This record gives sequence, C-alpha cells and structure tokens, in this order.
Amino acid sequence: MENFLVTAIGASAGGIQALKVFFESVPPHSGIAYVVILHLSPDHDSQLAAVLAGSTSMPIQQVQKKTRLEPDQVYVIPPDKHLTLEEGNLMVSPNIDLAERRAPVDIFLRSLAEVHRSLSVAVILSGTGANGSMGLKRIKEMGGVVFVQNPREAQFNEMPRNAIGTHLVDDVLNVAEIPSKIIAYRDSISLVHIPEEPAQQEEIDQQVLRSILVELRLRTGHDFSNYKRPTLLRRIERRIHVRGLRGLSAYAAFILAHPEETQSLLKDLLISVTNFFRDKKPFEELEADIVPKILASKSADDQLRIWVAGCATGEEAYSIAMICSELTIGMVDAPRVQIFATDIDEAAITTA
Repeated sequence: MENFLVTAIGASAGGIQALKVFFESVPPHSGIAYVVILHLSPDHDSQLAAVLAGSTSMPIQQVQKKTRLEPDQVYVIPPDKHLTLEEGNLMVSPNIDLAERRAPVDIFLRSLAEVHRSLSVAVILSGTGANGSMGLKRIKEMGGVVFVQNPREAQFNEMPRNAIGTHLVDDVLNVAEIPSKIIAYRDSISLVHIPEEPAQQEEIDQQVLRSILVELRLRTGHDFSNYKRPTLLRRIERRIHVRGLRGLSAYAAFILAHPEETQSLLKDLLISVTNFFRDKKPFEELEADIVPKILASKSADDQLRIWVAGCATGEEAYSIAMICSELTIGMVDAPRVQIFATDIDEAAITTA
C-alpha cells in the first residue's frame, strides 16, 4: 500500500461542471492522487481529460493501460472500461456485461478500499442512479472517508441522495468545500495516531477518553466503556481524522461543543462488515447439515424460528431465509419458518 491519500470521484449526469469546480479548489501540490470515475458513452471518445485540464495545473491522463498511481496526478476512466487497483497500479478492464457498465464507481471504490484502506477518500458528485452507494460502504468498512455533494447544489441529485441514504457519509458539502476537507483529513492522519496496543496506551489520557465515552452514553444511550479497546480507539481516531482535529483532547472538546458528533461516532462504532453468504463455510454447513436435520424433525404444524442477532443491514438474515426457502420448497409438510433479526443500529434496521 502506498503512503499517500487516493481520492476517487464518482459522478455521471451534471458531473463535468461539478468536477471543474472541484479541481479549481484543489491545491496543485496536495500529495494526493485523484481518480475520476464518470459514466461515459461507450460509443464515443472521451474529452474529459482535456476539459478538466483547464481547471487544474496537475497532469491529467486518461488511463489506457496498467498505470502506476502517483500523488499530484489526475487519472480519468476511459469509455466502456472499468478501473481497479492492484499493487499500486491502475488496471483497465473492458466491461463485459451491463452490470459492469452501470457500476464503474462501485467497482473502483471496492478495489480502492481493499488496497488503500484508511488512505481512501470517496467523493460522490452530481449524477443519476445509485452508482457508488455500494462501494462507499466498503470504503467506510476499511476506515476511509466519504464526502458527498450537497443534493441542493447538484444538477442531478440522485447519486448524492442515494449515497446519503446509506447513512455512511461523513459530510455533505458544496463541491468547492470538499477539497479543503480532504486536505484537513490528510493533515490529521499525518499528525494523529492513537496506539492500540495495551503496552503503548499509557500515552492516552484516560480521563479524556472517559469523558468521550460518558458523552456518548448520555447522548445515545449506548455504553462502550467495555467495548474492545483497539476497535474503540481505531474508530475514535478515525473521527478525529474526519473532523481534521489534532488529537484526543481536541476531539473531546469538539464532541462537547457539537453533541450531534456522538451520532457520527456511534455510526462508526456500529459499522459491520456484512455481505450475502459472507462466511462461506458456516453457510455451507447450515445448508448441508444443520437446517436439514432441524427440518426433518418438524411437520407442517410446527414452526422453525431463527434469530439473527446483530443483523446489520440484513444480508445474513436474508441469506438464511434463502437457504430455508430452497430447502422447504419441495417438502410436502414443511414447517412455517420465522426469522427474527435485531440490531442496535436503527439506521441499519431501517435499511434491512
């Protein structure tokens, strides 16, 4: 992994004007690489690189082959292709189906998150549809940051609104304000590091940490004082970076002055890594052994009740539902199946 930030900017309809405003606000020597993922017609050559050249002094290139990612450069997706990252290189692949044509932003964001982790920045600008909304979830899971154009400013607001609807966006801003937020995030990352190892934690002001946890409990009703300390510190550190602050004491003061920040911290603490059939082996055992044995002992007068605790946005619960549906579809006297799914994250439950 390279040690510089990579900012991926996703847009479609109305995105060119937003991109021009964005790059007019970016300093030429930020030490950040920028990758532009725009929906482009597969039937025409793209002039996007030439159009954006008038808005920045940074070198701009349309990626045509394997290209080394470098800071203070702008890389633009070519028509009818999608980009991924591999060992610090941008890789170009042809779109082989409609799904890939519709989701170039999602494809790149997922790849970026896997490679650059907390050094990943996602920016969603004007556009139609929901491209980017799935990929930004992976950015957040891996510790990156997400900024979205204010829908009231966007020429087409579907992409920004759908991104905001994930409840994973770190800030909603006018386009001209986003670059300075990214710079503040960069500066905070370079200055602030909270040690996770117990042997190093004497450096942490425990009283300051307690004050943050007390405020979190008072404002949200959730007590994280016994939460896994490395995860807790990692998520607090991330909020410090997102807010562009200079340390734990500064964050404690910020959270007292801005009570709404407790909700943002809570969301970060509750982020779960989840996908359909994510853990392959347990789901295979459920389908091949556990559920069939339970069904064999049931009749049409019985019920099979399953509880999924900590269900996040529901993928695990729906995966189990699909298994049960497939296994009971041919049964003459199949029992009634009920699946209960719970989570303390209200936004996740709403999505599920």
